[in-house]
Amino acid sequence: MAAVFLCTSVFWGAPRTGQVLAQVLEPGAGQGAVVAPGSGEPGSASDPVLTRSSLLRHLEGLFEEPRRKLSALERRLALVEQGIRAVQESFAASFPDLRGHWAERAVIALRARGIIGGYPDGRFYPERPVARAELAVMLARAKNLSPRPGEAVFSDLGPGHWAAGAIGAARAAGYLQGYPDGTFRPEKGVTRAEAAVVLNRAFSPRAGSGGSGVFRDLKGHWAAGDVAELAAAGILGGYPDGTFRPQRAMTRAELAVALARVLALE
Repeated sequence: MAAVFLCTSVFWGAPRTGQVLAQVLEPGAGQGAVVAPGSGEPGSASDPVLTRSSLLRHLEGLFEEPRRKLSALERRLALVEQGIRAVQESFAASFPDLRGHWAERAVIALRARGIIGGYPDGRFYPERPVARAELAVMLARAKNLSPRPGEAVFSDLGPGHWAAGAIGAARAAGYLQGYPDGTFRPEKGVTRAEAAVVLNRAFSPRAGSGGSGVFRDLKGHWAAGDVAELAAAGILGGYPDGTFRPQRAMTRAELAVALARVLALE
């Protein structure tokens, strides 16, 4: 088997006739005499000749430091992944009523970003209707809005309300409004139609690979356009019977999934 020996000499300019930069030697052949650059016949090696073993040792030395750094980086990444898994598991464990639920992953992701939380008893209550105050808080956190309690000017909402800052911020941004009688009704449940309008105002998602947004119970409905846009973007969906049920309460699980989807699209 032939071996290739490379010359270590450096020549400026184009190689001259007879100049040998590499030599192929058959096994058993001697390393021969050193020939000055620019002289000698093909088959002669210019000074000095590297053996295959010394060349491999040299190349291994070149890659040793990058290999060491890569191994250290891989170890750090493994620690980061372990930390992420630990955080996710701790979030999931904090909501015993959410384990195995279809909205579990969305809730974990939102809680990791500080957008959503549970109740004092440690539960999430995924099927509970979303209150208007809760929706305002989630929106303000998702959009990084600064609290503006002074904007929460409603007859049933004082500046000391726990969600006043978020409600004021959402109102100032044009995402949420009050009722004609001057109230906000913070504990009132949000319907699916209302949630669709608010989400579309706040995020304006682009159409994607979602559904057509055509639901047989939305013809002429005031929220039909917003629902259609969110459905086309894959943010909201309907029911197997082809309805959207706009007056049905939006649950905490449904809103969590919609928020997780729309934030992933931004």
